[in-house]
Amino acid sequence: MYFKLAYRNIRRSLRDYIIYFVTLTLTAALMYSFLALGFSPDILAMAENMSILTSGILILSVLVALLSSFVVGYAVRFMLGQRKKEFAAYELMGMEVKTVRNLFLVENGIIGGAAFLLGSLLGTGLSGFLNQVVQNIFEVPHHYQILFSLRAWGMALFFFILMYGFGMLRAAKVIRRRKVIDLLYDSRKNEETGFRPLHRSVLACLLSLAAMVAGVILLGKGLHIQTNEAMLYWGGGCLLILTGVYEMHRKIPVLLYQLAKRNPRRKYREENLFFLGQIGRRIQSSGRTMAVVSILLTVSLATMFVGLTMGAGYKANMEAYYPYDAGVAIDAPLTKESLDSVRSFVAERCEIEDSVTYYLYAVPHEAIEALSLSDYNHLREILGLSPVPMNSNEFLVHCDTWNYMDGIRQGLEQQPEITLNGRTLTPAETPIRTEPMEQYQMAGTKGYVLVLPDEVASQLSGEKIRLAMKLADGGYPELKNELRQFLNSGEWQPDIQPGQELPERVTMGVTVKAWGVANSLTGFTTISFCGLYLSIIFIILSCAVLAFEQLSAIDQNRKNYAVIDRLGVSGHRQASLIRKELSTVFLIPLFFPLVLTVLLIVGTQLFFGEAILQEGLVLFYGLVTILLFCAIYLTYFGATIFLFKRVVLQLGKGLQ
Repeated sequence: MYFKLAYRNIRRSLRDYIIYFVTLTLTAALMYSFLALGFSPDILAMAENMSILTSGILILSVLVALLSSFVVGYAVRFMLGQRKKEFAAYELMGMEVKTVRNLFLVENGIIGGAAFLLGSLLGTGLSGFLNQVVQNIFEVPHHYQILFSLRAWGMALFFFILMYGFGMLRAAKVIRRRKVIDLLYDSRKNEETGFRPLHRSVLACLLSLAAMVAGVILLGKGLHIQTNEAMLYWGGGCLLILTGVYEMHRKIPVLLYQLAKRNPRRKYREENLFFLGQIGRRIQSSGRTMAVVSILLTVSLATMFVGLTMGAGYKANMEAYYPYDAGVAIDAPLTKESLDSVRSFVAERCEIEDSVTYYLYAVPHEAIEALSLSDYNHLREILGLSPVPMNSNEFLVHCDTWNYMDGIRQGLEQQPEITLNGRTLTPAETPIRTEPMEQYQMAGTKGYVLVLPDEVASQLSGEKIRLAMKLADGGYPELKNELRQFLNSGEWQPDIQPGQELPERVTMGVTVKAWGVANSLTGFTTISFCGLYLSIIFIILSCAVLAFEQLSAIDQNRKNYAVIDRLGVSGHRQASLIRKELSTVFLIPLFFPLVLTVLLIVGTQLFFGEAILQEGLVLFYGLVTILLFCAIYLTYFGATIFLFKRVVLQLGKGLQ
């Protein structure tokens, strides 16, 4: 009985459930596609630590399920509003409340099951696209191949049931607590339309704006701090911005409404009085919801942009992080001959096209290490860079780490000359070089190194030794572990320079480009895809909440539009008023998230553009973020207008 009656009701009310059904379907599709990606054996085999992608997606799926359950609650509120008189009629005919509740739950079970099955099907197709994207990131041969995983399907079903279960529990409580009289006359309850004085609204808006400006200032200061205090500035800045956005979106609509009502010429023009009344009621009933939606959209847009940009920044800077195919760094005064056996070990596994063994010299009384000009130019040759000419009485500083550039420039201005072993050196014609040469790894962790003439460098103590190699085939990721095992085995016997002693603790590092690229791409994939997953879900849920909030009061709106229909307002004009009304409601939560996102894009370009080597990367992903968001937002906006027009303009005629 339940199933037949539920099926009939679903067919009759299918259009009313379209936003609800689409939201559930998209959520299920995203859940399955990302879980299938995280559980794919081919994806996990691309790098040794690729499992962090799976862990990240699983954690986010739990969060998505919990957040989506609140949206299900909003949907329940809407559907109860649409069906309240029908349910009241069932109870008046003698049907028990328990039976009505079970009927409603069966209906939603059918809708949820259909949404999950359709979402799984769409997610299977989407997984093929995501698989292509990941394979393209790792630059491996790829073609479109769907990812069907029974494990991923089971996990998606579990999270979907978790989401739906919480929502249905809330629905059952709502139905059980409502009385027949409440269902029949719920729409007749008066709405409060009183607002606080205008000056209070102006003051609240100014304070909210001040909080947002203060938040932006704190974020800017945090970018210039290299200590842990930066986290306090960033946290405080984000808190102030979000608080300002929330309060601004609660007060701005009220302020605009009050200003509009104070203008008699506009107030009484055409149907503006009716429009202002509609907006006033929506501000009162949906003001807090619009503010929350605005917060969610701000977080979503920021997360999507930062995730895509940071991930792409990793990929764009891989050549800077790993310019040499293989390298060995030992913080000990070894002889250059000690690394000949290391070079031979690598040569047995990969063809070596070029290599250089060099010292990093200790500069007396200076917190900087030095490199001879000949070794420096040899490193540049390996990288395909032109050699640097320099006179015997000159020096230069090579800096790979962009955030030290200002400090080095200031240091050269304060101390334009250096004296070593009685020789005075002046800066070269180009005193600072910035090509990516991995000096922050090959030269320890400082990110910069002093380049000296050979005769000057040879008089210093070579306390650290380095080996950089260019391999014919680029090497392979496993070479790093093999080389590390060789260095730690008794097979390798290094020699100490005459007159030197080993330090108490010897630091030894191995870099292999193939391994570094694979792991960097893992970080890029994890950050980008997890950020994209969470952001899209947040945007979908925010749009769904906003849509349900507007549709939940559709009965009252239907009666209001029936009144102006009797007054002679044409159907075309009514449709225009509906578009105007809903456009206002949907634009209010949109303004500040978009403004803040644009500011974030501009700020990222100004502060971090130099750190991301690929030109235009920040602006490109900023545009991708905004376009993807607009596509989802406009889809829900269009669906809301469609349902609103259908119910208000068509069914409203029946109230005449």
